[in-house]
Amino acid sequence: MMKQSKQDLERYLDTVCAEVRAKGMHNEIRDELSGHFADLVTERLELGATEEEAQQYAIRQLGDPQAVGRELHQIHKPRIPWGLLAGVLLLSAVSLLGMAAVEAGFTEDFIPNALMLRQSVFIILGLAAMTGMFFINFKQLQRASGWIYSGALILIVASLWLGPEMMNGSRRYVSILGFPFDLIGCSPYLFVVALAGIWKRPGGQKTAGGRLRIWMELGLLLLPAAIYILILSFAELVVYLVVALPLYVWITRRWVRAVVVAASCVSGVALYVWSQMYLRDQFNHYFFISDAENGVGFLNRMIHSALTSAGWGGQGITDLAVEERLPYPYTDFFPLYLVQSFGWAGGLLLLVLVCWFVLRMFSYARTVSDTYGRALILALALMLSIRLIYGLTILTGRMPLISIPFPFLSYGQHVFIEFAALGLLMGVYRRKDMLPAGQAPSSL
Repeated sequence: MMKQSKQDLERYLDTVCAEVRAKGMHNEIRDELSGHFADLVTERLELGATEEEAQQYAIRQLGDPQAVGRELHQIHKPRIPWGLLAGVLLLSAVSLLGMAAVEAGFTEDFIPNALMLRQSVFIILGLAAMTGMFFINFKQLQRASGWIYSGALILIVASLWLGPEMMNGSRRYVSILGFPFDLIGCSPYLFVVALAGIWKRPGGQKTAGGRLRIWMELGLLLLPAAIYILILSFAELVVYLVVALPLYVWITRRWVRAVVVAASCVSGVALYVWSQMYLRDQFNHYFFISDAENGVGFLNRMIHSALTSAGWGGQGITDLAVEERLPYPYTDFFPLYLVQSFGWAGGLLLLVLVCWFVLRMFSYARTVSDTYGRALILALALMLSIRLIYGLTILTGRMPLISIPFPFLSYGQHVFIEFAALGLLMGVYRRKDMLPAGQAPSSL
């Protein structure tokens, strides 16, 4: 009879779990209901019931298994971040509107042909990548963190080996299906995703001794920075360090070591720049020559002039004088072009949208109980936020121009990796109620 009761309970639990799509929660649901069943049996036995009567009573008290399963499914079902999805679609719409305005207002040869159409293709590809990353099991990424880190290194090597010669001898772009992709620009995303998984790997703190573990952590942290310095990718270096160092502190709690690493990186970059004449001249050009007729001084004065003359209603898209037209209005100066064309009111709306978008991304970290998922959200939110904030600070006319594209808005294939990163972030939020807290990586 005991065997029969156990079989009844197993059938009950199977029926309940069949209604719950979050397979990662099945073991926890089984344990919880089994514990509740045992408590009901004990309670009934104390009232004088037989073992068989107590177990039948407990099964009845648990309720209809299908109804219980449907209720648990509502609790543990996938979550869709509708607010963030609406925000990125709105940013995409602003991007296409801006590209159409650039096409209408500029006829110069430096504007790519079919600008809006090309940006539409990039956005569609990005949306496809975002959808794929949204449904990926992010817990499997943690198990593949080492491979992701190695893949980022391979992308950099492939770009340097296969990419055509670019300005200042830098190789960055590789043509894929007729579109140039910046593999080096994608690498910081892969590095921080990999490091979040490696540093948060369960048992990782016990697999190696103290000093060896510390050197491994620092080596993985510093290797990408050293590579970016050697290949003169200072934009990627800045973005990577600004994201990787806070992530390292948050995960390991070793803030003193992070400060030492940051100071060492800054000192190393300064010494390297000082040892190279052309780099030293370029550094002076960016930071100190504010009166230069050409270069950053001229551009910063142009930014200030465009911003102050825009007014609340803007100057329109087709009536700008030649001397008032911004260089590269579809990439580096795209946010400024929007303000110049649509006025301070448009710029204020863009500022509100970006600030809301940034706060929304970080707010999701508080709702995720899985430690690796929370680290992943923080890493990706930092990566996107740094780029968004930098794009807005260009409007001050006081920032060095280091070619960090404005996420989701400015023209280029960079939107592909940005959509993919956002899709992964939203995918972590999607599974926030589908995983037990602190679960180790497993096949769900």
